[in-house]
Amino acid sequence: MASQKISQFTAITTLASGDYFPVIQASGTTNRRVDVGVLDVRYAASASGDVAHEALASGNAALVDANAALASGNAALVDASTALASGNAALTDLSGKYDIAGGPITGVVTVQSQSIGEVDNVALTSGVIVLDFSGSNNFELVLGGPSTLAAPTLPSGGQTGVVTIRQDNVGSRTLAYSGGWQFAGGTAPTLTTAASGVDLLTYFVTSPSEIQAIATLNFQA
Repeated sequence: MASQKISQFTAITTLASGDYFPVIQASGTTNRRVDVGVLDVRYAASASGDVAHEALASGNAALVDANAALASGNAALVDASTALASGNAALTDLSGKYDIAGGPITGVVTVQSQSIGEVDNVALTSGVIVLDFSGSNNFELVLGGPSTLAAPTLPSGGQTGVVTIRQDNVGSRTLAYSGGWQFAGGTAPTLTTAASGVDLLTYFVTSPSEIQAIATLNFQA
């Protein structure tokens, strides 16, 4: 009987719901099926087993997702470390860069394209004119009456630029100079007096108190 299958024994009852559990017990040469009692309905094999199987599948999926998240997180940490290293390198390199807000440049400066000095336009004016050399190198002004070009604000030694001087549509406006403006031979230029006439004053600042200038007069088309 040792080779006889359990399915060859006569069932005590039908095992449809899992209420009975068969056990084969050897007693001498006789094998018999023993009833071990009625199981609680909460242990129904079919429904409970399915739920357990689904729970296991869900847990496995969660573990897979967790592994994927961990891998993604590790990659993000690697990327962050790379970005941090790059940023630190950039900060280190910055110490040797020119400050965009201003500062001295050492060595030779080569400009491969345009280098533009913006023009500060001064409104129609007369009387005392004070140009702001701390904010610009180049200026354009229109004379609306007798005027005096006074010492500019915060000139710096080595600063250079031009001042375009225009007559209004009436003309005959005069311009005197004070506060360090100097001309060749000590003689200030006499401006073009024609209506809408244009003259150019090119200057170089030797020191904050000395501004050498050359006038180029009567520009026409």
